[in-house]
Amino acid sequence: MFGWLQAFLVLFAVSALNFSLSFHNVWPTPWIQLRPELSVEMSAILLLLAVRRTWFGGTQVRAQQIMAITFVILALGRYADVIAPALYGRPINLYWDAKHFPRVALMILDANELWLIVTIVLGIIVGITALFFGLWWAITVIIKATEKPLLRASLIGLAASALTLYVVGMTSRTITTERWFSVPVSLTYIRQLNFIYDAVTGHSVNDQFAAQPNLSSDLSRLEGKDAYLIFLESYGAVVFDTLDHDKALAPSIDALAKNVEKDGWHAVTALYESPTFGGASWLSHATLMTGTWITTQHEYQLLLTTDRQTLAKYFQNAGYRAVALMPGLKMAWPEGAFYNYNKIWDAASLKYRGPAFGWWEIPDQYSFAQFYRAEGHKRNRRPLFTFFATISSHMPFAPMPPYQSDWWRVLSSTPYEEETLSNALQNSLDWSNFQPAYTTAIKYDLELLGGLLRITADQNPIVIAVGDHQPPSLVAGADARWVTPVHIFVRDEALLEPFTISGFQRGLRPARPALGRLDELHTLLLQSFDSSWQAIRQ
Repeated sequence: MFGWLQAFLVLFAVSALNFSLSFHNVWPTPWIQLRPELSVEMSAILLLLAVRRTWFGGTQVRAQQIMAITFVILALGRYADVIAPALYGRPINLYWDAKHFPRVALMILDANELWLIVTIVLGIIVGITALFFGLWWAITVIIKATEKPLLRASLIGLAASALTLYVVGMTSRTITTERWFSVPVSLTYIRQLNFIYDAVTGHSVNDQFAAQPNLSSDLSRLEGKDAYLIFLESYGAVVFDTLDHDKALAPSIDALAKNVEKDGWHAVTALYESPTFGGASWLSHATLMTGTWITTQHEYQLLLTTDRQTLAKYFQNAGYRAVALMPGLKMAWPEGAFYNYNKIWDAASLKYRGPAFGWWEIPDQYSFAQFYRAEGHKRNRRPLFTFFATISSHMPFAPMPPYQSDWWRVLSSTPYEEETLSNALQNSLDWSNFQPAYTTAIKYDLELLGGLLRITADQNPIVIAVGDHQPPSLVAGADARWVTPVHIFVRDEALLEPFTISGFQRGLRPARPALGRLDELHTLLLQSFDSSWQAIRQ
């Protein structure tokens, strides 16, 4: 009877070790689920334990603890590997992403009650501790079982057979036994080492910058009109691709379309591929500003060392003043020297004293109103090229500031009615369902865009609104396209002809598929505003 009980415990221990390295994500949550898959690492370690007993005898307690720690590290790697793509939309790159972890932690701390943060931290500590002792127990059970020749032989046969099936499946074109296994966790760590190697040596980066010479454009077709390039945070194609989002946002899109027409604007829309997903907005900014496809942080850092011409420089050469409106910028920004803006309106220079909305604090509406009062509305000045990176619709999408129809009131000491403000600040985020918060955030963006068009209409600028990337996968969905909407608004309809010829659709709803990548949009913008724009017909 005891033999059957021990066999059951051994089977349970082996299953526990296997599942710790082969679980999957329950999309779109941070939770996991078990699937009937085998772990390559578990099979290898099981074989090692059994063979070691045969050759070297018993395993010391310290060695058992080291094995348990190894399993914990592998299990955490597995968790990161399956959760990050589900929630964030791409794998974690520890070399570059680690520097942003403190800011993300501060954002979460700022957006939640202290008791909830303490509970989460304690839960993580307890969970990892329980995982360690649970895995240690499983390893101890297996080591104890290897003392018996029959069980040891069974474990060797089981582990060796599993590894053989994996190797055969990986090397054969007709046998597919490798599909019985989850992706090895060790590949996660190998991938991270490759990231570090590429970042340190630049091995993976070719001479793409040298292969893409700067273009020429006199921007004369703009006739000195102000130009606004607005990156709408997390504004992705999911707005139009997903039925729930499309239905929820249709009234806001239709209202914007009516206001655009009423105020004498003409609009065209298209979809373009973004170089990033769920975050890392600066990669999209750099791609569109320079016409270079920037998909990794290392490529971005390399770009900053070049003399690549940016849209800001093109406009400056045409007599414009180039300004960056970046309310999310709270620290030194060396990249500003590369972009060569005449002025950067960061969080400090905006001098916001109103109610704070989440980590980013400053409502986008306030940012533009403050900038416009200081620079935009002035007459008898050089034309403006304004790069505006919005932040209010940034993950986690709450709390969202109310839209104030009286734009100039947002600059006052009482920007909102007391009840409206209280309701907005108390609108807490449902961490199990981001969809409603995301919809609210995009509604705010659309209202912001409509108001911006209204207050600038008398100056006849060109306004280019671009989604920087899709929201994280927990909103965009599994396997969502890396594409974002691009809207172009003008009051001089002739300026839109190059864009409609290129495939842009009239109105605010895009056609499918995407017209290209954001680096190609850079080229199209310069060609469309150049005096010889007819070249794009060829």
